[in-house]
Amino acid sequence: MKHWVLGPVLNGHIQFFRYVFVGGTAAVVNLVVYGFLTEGIAMNYLLAAVLGYTIGFLWNYIFSLLWIFKSRHSRKKEIMMVVLITIGGLGWTELFLYLFVEFGALNHMVAMFITLWLVLLWNFGMRKLFVFH
Repeated sequence: MKHWVLGPVLNGHIQFFRYVFVGGTAAVVNLVVYGFLTEGIAMNYLLAAVLGYTIGFLWNYIFSLLWIFKSRHSRKKEIMMVVLITIGGLGWTELFLYLFVEFGALNHMVAMFITLWLVLLWNFGMRKLFVFH
């Protein structure tokens, strides 16, 4: 059981378990920033999503390096790849959020919660496939 929590791992199941935990905490950071911006200062939900996603991404990236993945590239190449994947994830976030709110008539907070889960799959899959071990 210790390997699920401590030490480096290459097992994809354990990495996904850890990624869900780290992604969950990053999602909380994202939602808090998003909620503050949309509800606290009445910022447009799509702009708030960009800012929340960016801060959540930074949280996720730092903890992913420390606890989940081992890099298989130079730091410069790794950062470039992660940024490209993150831009893709942001694109998915904006698209899903827009569709859920404007065409699905969902509350923007509910739409963001659903979107976070969908984009988690993109981010993990792309990082595992292309960037990290």
